[in-house]
Amino acid sequence: MSGMASACDGGINGVADGGNPNDSDNPNDLDGDLDGFADAGNSGARGRVTIRDVARLAGVSPSTVSRAFARPDRVSAATTRRIFAAADQLGYHAAPVETVPSRGRRGLIAIIVPDIANEFFSDIIRGVERECSNHGLALIVSESRENASLERAAFDKVMNYADGVILTSSRMPDSMIRKCAQSRPVVVVNRAVRGVPSVLIDNEPGVRQAIECLHANGVGGVTYLDGPASSWSVGVRWNTIAAACKARGMEVRRLWPGSPTFEGGFAFADKFMQHPTHAVIAHNDLMAIGFMAAMRRFGLEAPKDYQIIGFDDDIVARVSEPTLTSIRVSLPILAARASRLLFARLDGRRPESEIFRIPSALVLRGSTVR
Repeated sequence: MSGMASACDGGINGVADGGNPNDSDNPNDLDGDLDGFADAGNSGARGRVTIRDVARLAGVSPSTVSRAFARPDRVSAATTRRIFAAADQLGYHAAPVETVPSRGRRGLIAIIVPDIANEFFSDIIRGVERECSNHGLALIVSESRENASLERAAFDKVMNYADGVILTSSRMPDSMIRKCAQSRPVVVVNRAVRGVPSVLIDNEPGVRQAIECLHANGVGGVTYLDGPASSWSVGVRWNTIAAACKARGMEVRRLWPGSPTFEGGFAFADKFMQHPTHAVIAHNDLMAIGFMAAMRRFGLEAPKDYQIIGFDDDIVARVSEPTLTSIRVSLPILAARASRLLFARLDGRRPESEIFRIPSALVLRGSTVR
């Protein structure tokens, strides 16, 4: 597994350690960026589009369309793109979910996250709280512990107090989220739910740069340490990684499901050693750090013996040894976008587009560079 030189420095259009994949992390750069909202009463009528219409245009079965929306990991990346394009063209679920009118504003917003201790979610909470404070609102925070039933129970409780709710990496099925959106204005983060405003991470740029980096370093095979089966985003991310590897003629395999924690990454090491590859991509930075710790039991160190890349660019990526190459997204921008979408909905405005994407980029550090 050793003996590979690094060619990432000059071969990838990523960013150096401490760099920023976006022009700015400043949420104020979004000023004016919510133009394009329509008044809630001015949406035009259109014929109802069914899942069969989408299937017919995409050339697939209705059950494949259903899987593409609910479990993207069970449908190929090319087919998923074709289905989403057909749905966009036909306006499938483009009509926003109608919310029961509120009897009065309470000045409270709620956010529900799977794991408060995860820095990815705590950073989003911090960004949303900042936006709420700037708009004279208070924030209620609730945790679902990666459980759809607990998430629904949390929603049912906070809706009695909150004017609107941000669901972050929701574990609930689409139908349940749309049901929630009928009772309170809802914005979904890191999850696409048609008919509900959604803010997504565009993984494609960062993943492409990561695979180009590994390919330039002579890597022929990649193992992806994936996250929880209940996460909608894991399927999208796996499809993106698999497609990028295929485009470079690289082998890729997936170990999953896994806990998105240090312990989850640590637990994958034994299974990885049964069929090791020259490179690893982890679902998040915590898993990557845990995996590196476990690999030391075998006397193996990154980047000498293998190369590893994480997701999220948490603080742990910058203080680990070696420092961790990671795929980064601007969480302040993501949080600001989600907050302002919700504020607009509370003011009776609807986005003309229901899905907003925040770009990602590779941050190069010691785990892939020698």
